[in-house]
Amino acid sequence: MNLPPLTDNLAHAKADLAEYGFARIANALSVAELEEARARVDAQAAGEKASAISVHDGSAEPFGSGPNQWVDNLINKGQIFRDIVMKDLTRELMNHLLGDGGLLSSFTCHIAGPGGTLQALHRDSGMAPDETPYPIVANMMWMLDDFTDENGATRIVPGSHKFDTGPGGAEADPKWSPATVTSSGIKTVAAEGPAGSALVFDGRLWHGTGANRTDRPRRGILSYHCRGWVRQQENFTLSLAPEVLAACSPELKRILGFSVYGTLGATRSVKPSIGDDGVVPRPTSYVTELAG
Repeated sequence: MNLPPLTDNLAHAKADLAEYGFARIANALSVAELEEARARVDAQAAGEKASAISVHDGSAEPFGSGPNQWVDNLINKGQIFRDIVMKDLTRELMNHLLGDGGLLSSFTCHIAGPGGTLQALHRDSGMAPDETPYPIVANMMWMLDDFTDENGATRIVPGSHKFDTGPGGAEADPKWSPATVTSSGIKTVAAEGPAGSALVFDGRLWHGTGANRTDRPRRGILSYHCRGWVRQQENFTLSLAPEVLAACSPELKRILGFSVYGTLGATRSVKPSIGDDGVVPRPTSYVTELAG
């Protein structure tokens, strides 16, 4: 159950992804990026709480309550987030796992608060058949704080991306031993790492948020990606603020789903309309019912 070492060597990271289903990337964020991301996350989370629009989980109560807070649609909420998702590191590792033409599926921050409970193990590719032989989704957890066993670091089952079954409803042992044992007998390990690291993992990997047993929140940004033919978790074509969309580069628009992938995503099925930058523009007129 030992974790592979932190690495900034992408060849080593890709080998870890193949063997364990995850890799731990050292120094994924610079000191300046880390400080800016923390400040923007804290301000946004406080603003959403003050506006009574914040979303919470991490308790036995239904989703929407609890000490953990979600901040969603980060593309709208700060240039630092748009920079992170366009980093060479993000694009190289996601292209490695998902092939060229992959999309950003959702972009969120999860703040694990003190007292948050253990999340049931799951696969991010849970909507696909368990025996899918390759990843169709993948995730990157950008650690804004040190991730430790005590503060709720993501718990994972190394090698579970190779299993031909998902965890079902397996729940972790409430006794919180260092290597938590699930009701199915599968051991999990905390994916620990220092602030500024990233955990990149195959969407088939069994994982779940750990329980924060400290008195401080644990912040992590999740850039969740999918193959170009998979429906995105977040509908960016509807959710992006117009001024944010106008400032996005063509490549950012592409990974947000504003371009054609093969024969998918066009505004006309017979003769797709594509702008000079490769992005599908919103139509200004529509072909509706006609008669010859």
